[in-house]
Amino acid sequence: MQNQATKTREFLDRYAQMRRGAKFHLVNGVGFYTLPSIERLSGFDHGFTARSGGVSEGYFSSLNLSFTRPENRENVMENYRIFCRAAQIPFETMVMDNYEHGTNVIKVDRTDAGKGYLLDPLPSCDGLVTNDPAVTLITGHADCMAFYFVDLVKRCIGLAHAGWRGALGRIGSRVVSMMVQEYGTDPADIIAGVGPSICPDCFEVGHNVAEEFASAFPDLSCVLPQKDGRPHVDLWMVAVKQFVEAGVLPEHISLFGVCTMTTPRLYSHRRDKGNTGGMAAYLRILP
Repeated sequence: MQNQATKTREFLDRYAQMRRGAKFHLVNGVGFYTLPSIERLSGFDHGFTARSGGVSEGYFSSLNLSFTRPENRENVMENYRIFCRAAQIPFETMVMDNYEHGTNVIKVDRTDAGKGYLLDPLPSCDGLVTNDPAVTLITGHADCMAFYFVDLVKRCIGLAHAGWRGALGRIGSRVVSMMVQEYGTDPADIIAGVGPSICPDCFEVGHNVAEEFASAFPDLSCVLPQKDGRPHVDLWMVAVKQFVEAGVLPEHISLFGVCTMTTPRLYSHRRDKGNTGGMAAYLRILP
């Protein structure tokens, strides 16, 4: 039996070699990223929006998709209409997370379509799962990770908003567990991805947060050497670790590898000191 040190070395080697790289698309002025490992799957559609092609102005220019920012709601609604036309998503099918930087995961279906923009929001949740082709899962982002999960066998999906608190609470594992519970998913059948977010070089944290990660993931080197006196945390490594803990095969995991803070075509809460818009991750089962 392998000892823990050997398992950790093997994990870190697999993580270092993990596929990184997203494709950027521009459709009628609307920009969005996709992950090749999910894009090649038949019967599923996904992506992560950039900030171009919308009607918002100023800090929010131009495809702001966040209703929590201090912007005219109708501008955001129009941006969603523009985005849906570009991505060929039926506007009425979206179901939006109601994130609280937590770990609650909710099962949704066609009866939830429109919640969060046409209808009242869902209860507080950072993760969504479904096996219903009549809905499109949507999560909001401005530095936090998006977790994508696709089960090819049971034809079900999961999508999560994962800030540092959600990552610390292993929301990725919770999404996988919900898919197992609700749809009989075998985690080994899941294709998973980690969306654009703040990268390890940019995610500077306080010593108390660094200590929380070191305690929650003691066998990882996810807390990086201090820079200018403050530690950094590799959230992408934390994401992959919890996917593997939940039974997802390392060879089935890919990273977009795009940093929101250093990529001008994306919004970044930290870079812009809160004066920014929001992006959307989306995932759906094609009819």
